[in-house]
Amino acid sequence: MGSRSKIDNPHTGDGASPGKIFIGGLAKDTTYATFNKHFGKYGEITDSVIMKDRYTGQPRGFGFITYADPSVVDKVIEDTHVINGKQVEIKRTIPKGSGQSKDFKTKKIFVGGIPSSVTEDEFQNFFSKHGKVVEHQIIRDHETNRSRGFGFIIFDSEEVVDEMLSNGNMIDMAGTQVSLFIVFPRKKNVKRSLLCCNMHYCICFIFSCHTMVIFPHVCS
Repeated sequence: MGSRSKIDNPHTGDGASPGKIFIGGLAKDTTYATFNKHFGKYGEITDSVIMKDRYTGQPRGFGFITYADPSVVDKVIEDTHVINGKQVEIKRTIPKGSGQSKDFKTKKIFVGGIPSSVTEDEFQNFFSKHGKVVEHQIIRDHETNRSRGFGFIIFDSEEVVDEMLSNGNMIDMAGTQVSLFIVFPRKKNVKRSLLCCNMHYCICFIFSCHTMVIFPHVCS
């Protein structure tokens, strides 16, 4: 679920626009005015969306911007971006059907929207109800050690991941709906970028040179 702001002539169509970027790590109090003003400095925006929780209506901490001129994206990605005092991540999007967004078997999942009150032990125990957890990590700020609201779980079985995602990519944790996304090893011919498939976005967010994350069906 997301609230969308369409500016001038919005991009439409079945594929992701070459002028589209993913913005992750948005502060929850980021408004559309602030969002569009920040990215509008780089060029004409045709479409923007800040994703929100389908149940609570609260921002989920990420969104999308589409530029009229795709060449603007390179400059945006090169720069460091701080919005409302928080550094955000910028990733490129490419259309589904590019040959880079195929399904893979995996034991690893990305968990987004983790409540800040959840401890590492609680994180592990929660997912241990679904299968044996062999590795877990809540990603934290290097300076403050505060949770950044996302993390990773590795199970001992690919079947556990398949079963969890067969029920959708949302699950209740500590009274909050968190998102579950699959993770698979980077292939040699895949650049360090984010892949996005419209109409249902299948976003592959590269956290390191070895790992990608797929976010299935988050922007319907």
